Amino acid sequence: MSDLSFTNWFPWLPASVDERFNNGWTFGNVYVTQANSASPEAEREIVGRYSYGRQIGRLTDAVVALAEASGLDGDPKIQPLVEMAGEIDAMKKRAAQRRSAQLLEELKALKRDDPQAWAALIDAVGR
Repeated sequence: MSDLSFTNWFPWLPASVDERFNNGWTFGNVYVTQANSASPEAEREIVGRYSYGRQIGRLTDAVVALAEASGLDGDPKIQPLVEMAGEIDAMKKRAAQRRSAQLLEELKALKRDDPQAWAALIDAVGR
């Protein structure tokens, strides 16, 4: 390596491996650094509040609403997005149903296995 101050902490690794501190961050398989973001710190804060999925979802919802209001939802260039939005909504509903079923099973187990905790929960919910 050309950087003589660099210490290879793992001498068994090939010299081509550069394990210096990772000054970027990752989202899935996206690696965010100064090279691909004007402000990785701002992007990290934004994604911490509004995930990429939430941002894209809101854009999709807006485009679908505009397309439906203008009658363009059947346009061949817009229809795939409208269909995808419908499929995503159906997936979200199925996920909510799975979470509800899981919660119900957990509540049944709590009632069966720990009547005292069940009574405290009912009392807390009844407030």
